[in-house]
Amino acid sequence: MRNRRLPSALVDFMKQVLTDRKTQLYFDRYNSDWIDINNGIGQGDPLSMILYVIYSADLVDIAKPRHGRASLTELTLAFVDDTALVAIGKDFHETHHVLKDMLE
Repeated sequence: MRNRRLPSALVDFMKQVLTDRKTQLYFDRYNSDWIDINNGIGQGDPLSMILYVIYSADLVDIAKPRHGRASLTELTLAFVDDTALVAIGKDFHETHHVLKDMLE
């Protein structure tokens, strides 16, 4: 989030929300002890999609034009948690080179 230059108040808020979380398992009259949650976000949390977009933003940026690269030969398509890198070339070898260059 900091790399994306989001406000520090938002970063600090999310850190607080995702720190010191616990859960319990309850099923068939069984109730577990409290279990620490050290990663991830709560299932069904409406923030999960927004946080994933922020988390994966660097992946979408891969196909942005850089020095010496034409923007018409590569493209990144993303929707929610699916991402596709598209390379265009005259033949397999050129297309492979474009993809390899995107990932380096």
